[in-house]
Amino acid sequence: MIHLLTISFISLMLIGSSLKGTSIPKSYIFTLDKLIHIVEYFTFGVLLYFSIAGITKYSIILSLILGTFYSFIDELYQSTVYARDASGFDVIADIIGLILSAFFVRLYFNSIGNDK
Repeated sequence: MIHLLTISFISLMLIGSSLKGTSIPKSYIFTLDKLIHIVEYFTFGVLLYFSIAGITKYSIILSLILGTFYSFIDELYQSTVYARDASGFDVIADIIGLILSAFFVRLYFNSIGNDK
């Protein structure tokens, strides 16, 4: 079930990246757009983690690596979409979201361990 949810989320991200550009200001480092990237990649990181949790004991690291790789590929893809461009600040916001998801997963499992 989690795999299907993760694939569905990736599909939604791809659809969002395929939309033509909007009038989001380009001159600001932190905008609502960056917050959306952080939340999006936080969610993606959590889904990735739970999708690969049983495969390796390095699931958090692997989810960070895969999420970062996807972020770069997504930005490259966006540079091919009409009225869109690639942004290094978007990648940074994506990585922040992924790192926050890793902290969340770690805190989640620490709290479960403390409840026992």
